[in-house]
Amino acid sequence: MIIISTIYVHIMILTLRCAAMNINFANKDESFIKSKVTQGYYSNATELVRDAVRKMREEEERRARFLAAVKIGEEQLKKGKTIPFSDELMDEIEKTAVDNAAQRRPINNPDALP
Repeated sequence: MIIISTIYVHIMILTLRCAAMNINFANKDESFIKSKVTQGYYSNATELVRDAVRKMREEEERRARFLAAVKIGEEQLKKGKTIPFSDELMDEIEKTAVDNAAQRRPINNPDALP
C-alpha cells in the first residue's frame, strides 16, 4: 500500500469511549487543508474535517427531506389533491412572503421543504 500523504488527522469518535482515527489524504487534498488552516478559516486540520463531516451529514438530511417531500407530492398527485398554478396563486404566495418579511418572521425551512 502506498501512503499518499503525511498528514494525520485525529478525529474523536463519540462512542462508549473516545478513539482516534488516522486519515491519509492525497497530496493535493493535504495542501488544500493546510492552506485553509494557514488562511485562518480553521484552527487546525481536525476542525476542517469535522466541519466537512457535519456538512455532509446536513446534506444527507436535506436530501432525505427532499425525497420525502417528493414522495408526498407524488401521493397527492395520484389522489388528485393538487392546486392549479395561476397568477392569483403566485400573487398570494408573494403577498405572504412580503408580509412575513415585514413582520420579521423567520424562515423555518430555507429549503422550502415541509
